[in-house]
Amino acid sequence: MNYKFALLIPILEILSFISLGDYLGFWTVILLILLTGLFGLFLIKSELNFKQIEKLVREPNEWLFKKIAGFLLIIPGFVTDLLGIIMLVKPLRGYVWNYFITKKNFNQNNDIRKNKEENIIDAEYKDLDEK
Repeated sequence: MNYKFALLIPILEILSFISLGDYLGFWTVILLILLTGLFGLFLIKSELNFKQIEKLVREPNEWLFKKIAGFLLIIPGFVTDLLGIIMLVKPLRGYVWNYFITKKNFNQNNDIRKNKEENIIDAEYKDLDEK
């Protein structure tokens, strides 16, 4: 189901450009895209000092979400910008993490493969009706 959402993103981006361009104006939309792109660059390019490295070791998810949000903000479009902003808000991260990246999704393919391998029964048979 996640791949359907990924295929839908370009269509949603184009529709959001058109609708917000009509509502806010062309130059305002371009300015917003440039500002969110610069903010995304700032999030990705942030340098680490000793205190930030200590925090990174204690909370690696914080750093990861910040970098993913920065990447999403760099991509031009309002849908990806919205996803990037959601990744920056701590209470909303759990919903995104559970929807896109769950252990259930990763283990589901492995379980299917294991079940296929475990359900194979190798046997020989003899037709009793033939003489």
